[in-house]
Amino acid sequence: MMVRGAAAQAKGQRLFIGTANTARDGSGIGPGIFAAQFVDGKLTQPELIAKIDSPGFLATAKGMLFAQATASNAAGKRVSVAVSYRIGSGHSISELGRAFSQDGGGCHIGVSKDARAAFISNYGPGNVSSFLVEPSGKMSEASFIQFPASEHGPDKDRQTSAHAHSGLTSPDGDFVFVNDLGCDRIHVFRLDHATAKLEPHKPDHWAGTAGAGPRHLVFHPNGEWVYNINEMGSSVDQLLWNPTHGVLTTKGTWSTIPNGAPGKDQSRSCEMCFSKDFRFLYASNRIHESFAVFAIDAATGNLKLIQERMNPGHESRHMAIDASGKWFLSANQFSGDISVFPIDTATGKLGERTSQVQIAGPSCLLFA
Repeated sequence: MMVRGAAAQAKGQRLFIGTANTARDGSGIGPGIFAAQFVDGKLTQPELIAKIDSPGFLATAKGMLFAQATASNAAGKRVSVAVSYRIGSGHSISELGRAFSQDGGGCHIGVSKDARAAFISNYGPGNVSSFLVEPSGKMSEASFIQFPASEHGPDKDRQTSAHAHSGLTSPDGDFVFVNDLGCDRIHVFRLDHATAKLEPHKPDHWAGTAGAGPRHLVFHPNGEWVYNINEMGSSVDQLLWNPTHGVLTTKGTWSTIPNGAPGKDQSRSCEMCFSKDFRFLYASNRIHESFAVFAIDAATGNLKLIQERMNPGHESRHMAIDASGKWFLSANQFSGDISVFPIDTATGKLGERTSQVQIAGPSCLLFA
């Protein structure tokens, strides 16, 4: 199936947009994948390019776009589904394949750099599915790992069982990390490149702070520094990665909210991204509705909080920085908008919002 944007497209940077539920109680369905052009610090009005239910997270590799969405399997059960598309010119994408997870509650899709493996994390049931991707974009049946429900963190409201939140490959592609908010762990697996199955590895996990809730990871390009954002702890951990032994170790932890700031206990940190020169790290806080800007020490990777910029929108689910490095975009899921902020490239700090566009339930932003 091919979907092609019909409207004339301004010349700029192409942005793909994933959408998810539109209300805090989980109601409302994300209407599909959208695309827009980013021109001179402003987005064109997003247009629907693929109609699929709640494609909440997107990833790209080797000219393909991957989406984690929701669909009915052969038995009529609503489950998470991985969908692959060939990226065409303009806003056109062509569906190549889809494969069902064995469960629902999907919240993230990760893809290996060679586009041969894809991973869906299912939050509620606490499991992860992996798929072998053929060069054509077709995918195998899911290989499935269920994390034990008996292993969980101390929070009686949010950590009654495992909650897989993301899957990411190591820089060399040989390992897969699965952040588990429910267990305060990052599970570490070997990736079988021939099958895309996740194989046991020892040590099998990194242990985080009890009750912190590790959500997502980003790797610094030096391949050693790893930053983990904790949703419940409103903090970022700097980890050190040893690829020889497959071990993550903790180096330091920094709060995403200034000490003493009101609302810190209710905040839910969400996403991170680097500046284009990797001198700064940005993190979003939901409910507190703010962005933390950290300077990265070039010698040690240590963080220093240099700015708290309040978000005029609600529920910044995802962020992106344009190719120029001068603009920061926030997908505000519950206020239904994508907001644009200027970046002072010398200091890394964010200015006041300069523009926004309306779209239902934006949850992922991907320049490609």
